[in-house]
Amino acid sequence: MKARAGQLEFERGIDRYRIVGFLTRRQYGKTSTAARIALKKMMRKSGHTVVFGSVKLDLGREIVRKESEAIHRAIQALADGDLVDAVRLVDSKTGKAAPTGDDDFAELYEAQRLEFRLYHSRSVYSRTKVVALTPDAVGETGDLILDEVGRVKQFRAVWEAVKPIISSQPAFRCMLTTTPPPDDSHYSHELLAPPVGVDFPVNPKGNWYRSELGIPILRVTAWDAHADGIPLYDDDTGAPVDPDTARAKDPDKDAWDRNYGVKFILGGTAAVGLLQLNTSQTRGIGRCACVVIDSDRDFDQGLEHLRQHLAAGPVAIGVDLGTTEKQTSNPTAVTVMERSGVEVAGLLTLVWKTKDPAIAKERFRRVVEEIRAARPGNPPRRMAVDATNERYFATEVQRELSSLVPVELVVGSETVEQPGSEPITKKALLGSQYVDAIDNNRVTLAPERYIRDDHRLVRRDRGSFDCELGPNGEHGDTFDSHKLALHALTSTAGAIESMEGIRAQRPAFRPIRWMPPRLGPDVATRL
Repeated sequence: MKARAGQLEFERGIDRYRIVGFLTRRQYGKTSTAARIALKKMMRKSGHTVVFGSVKLDLGREIVRKESEAIHRAIQALADGDLVDAVRLVDSKTGKAAPTGDDDFAELYEAQRLEFRLYHSRSVYSRTKVVALTPDAVGETGDLILDEVGRVKQFRAVWEAVKPIISSQPAFRCMLTTTPPPDDSHYSHELLAPPVGVDFPVNPKGNWYRSELGIPILRVTAWDAHADGIPLYDDDTGAPVDPDTARAKDPDKDAWDRNYGVKFILGGTAAVGLLQLNTSQTRGIGRCACVVIDSDRDFDQGLEHLRQHLAAGPVAIGVDLGTTEKQTSNPTAVTVMERSGVEVAGLLTLVWKTKDPAIAKERFRRVVEEIRAARPGNPPRRMAVDATNERYFATEVQRELSSLVPVELVVGSETVEQPGSEPITKKALLGSQYVDAIDNNRVTLAPERYIRDDHRLVRRDRGSFDCELGPNGEHGDTFDSHKLALHALTSTAGAIESMEGIRAQRPAFRPIRWMPPRLGPDVATRL
């Protein structure tokens, strides 16, 4: 299997780094490089497992067939050489030899039962297992080769599953191959992008760098590959062309820059852009905080932060309710926001999970009382509570806290009439107002990683907002609590919704203790 200079350089990097990325132009041979590395791993140690995660298993039957044919040919080439008696393709379920026909082979590949074995003796072998690149599929221990991670739909969750595997054994390695994703909201953008302002000279071997999150990356562009004798071909004539000529003729420069220039292009469907979010969070260092509550002590520390940083400006509270504790259920998020001129700051955001309404209502009460005690005669302006899905509970909160603070129930599905414009849902209106405030540099946010990751889950599509699900049930809850706090702080229209007409069945509540992940380092340390 002939290897190029950049491919060999990446193979050398595998021996130096435990987690390493391979960013290359299209059609550079990332998959064949992964096959070479897998074979070497199996040759070095008997009983060793390599997990090859392929995104193509999720992309349709035709893609699966083509990919399986490519792997089949590569393995057959290995088996035709000196390893003819040692290399076997088997059905992992039966242990029998894999079928030789392309259709049967593709079916086995699609069923994730394909196993490539290298026998060290009659009974001892190493193996490479081919799986779909999903969070559940990468649970086996061993070396991990994750192919085309920039196209994985739930890559953040995949990465959360990968990290414990790599941490379990110092000998395990993780290899990430891809081209940059088309959407900067994709987690591979944040995980693998180079630091801003780094210049890369043309090099046949490619260029190494560390991403902003610390992962060593080998970058091979079309210019690097061209210097190594790998041409591009004209779409019309098929004649070899240099990268500058190829780019000049391509009508979609952004796509060419991603696929062949290996550039991370800002933009996409994320409601909040990375630059704007970084700016907002940098301003919040030492002033704003996000606390994921695991105990009463965590809650008390959050209140202490609030006492220390409250000023004299108007204050409001936004609440996004959650009433379950399952891993994939949404937490409750509460944001205390203060205004100073045109700027608003999320001074404190609290996040927790519980099914006990008494715990949640007591925490809401204590937050309100803390603000009133710290500023006598200057109470919070309003508390806005999302009542879209938790209407009964929201109504209870309104009833019990209305003597301390005006409580507005916000139903996101309701429409709002706008003069000269089409009606819009409250969810879309409040989301747009909040994003516009961030874009206009008016919002200061807590620097914790939780805020960053949770905000980046929110997508914007033609004026509407949707959200991916995080690994612990995060669903843009802090985005929602901030937009509600902004609404409660700045809205002059209206009024406070009455409890009349809000009907819901009383849910069954059961208290339970939830152990959330601890907060990571401040975002500021990664800028």
